[in-house]
Amino acid sequence: MRVLDREFQGTVRFRTVEHLEPEAIDAVKHYGWNSHGAVGYRGHKLFYRAGDHRVNANDLHERLRDELELPLDCRELATAARAP
Repeated sequence: MRVLDREFQGTVRFRTVEHLEPEAIDAVKHYGWNSHGAVGYRGHKLFYRAGDHRVNANDLHERLRDELELPLDCRELATAARAP
């Protein structure tokens, strides 16, 4: 997921929760996963959810790009965001 964090610089925020933290345990129960998963929210809108071994960074990238209405290749935008 860190690759996505770099590509979408400043437009999204990624956060990892350790599996033994209460928040992670609650999320596993809430989303009905066996052990782990990933979710993507924009505000209060859930736009990506996958559990256990169905989590896929490419799928998340596509959903995120669609949600932010970005072009297929976002690398130029990420590079431009770094320019002074």
